[in-house]
Amino acid sequence: MARRLGLTSQLIQKYEAGETRISASRLYGIATQLAVPITWFFDELEGKKRPSAESRQTSEAQDWSELVTKRESRQLLELYFGINDERLRRKVMEVAQLLKATDAE
Repeated sequence: MARRLGLTSQLIQKYEAGETRISASRLYGIATQLAVPITWFFDELEGKKRPSAESRQTSEAQDWSELVTKRESRQLLELYFGINDERLRRKVMEVAQLLKATDAE
């Protein structure tokens, strides 16, 4: 294989061990030499798909939706935005952040 691709056997071993990344063009050359479609290398990954950005956003939207449907959350939001003075609202936010940090310790 190495000779057919014009590479060293050491480099092929590094590819096999995952020590060196394979470029798309090199992967195409290997697939051609093995007479398999390039997708053959990815067949095992079908069951291991990472969540897409869209599915993560959907999940975050669902989490947010569940949060704001709680009575306590709605009440807190109404009280917070009922404070007319912007400086006081910022101070309330700072107090909440301090309480959270204290709780985490």
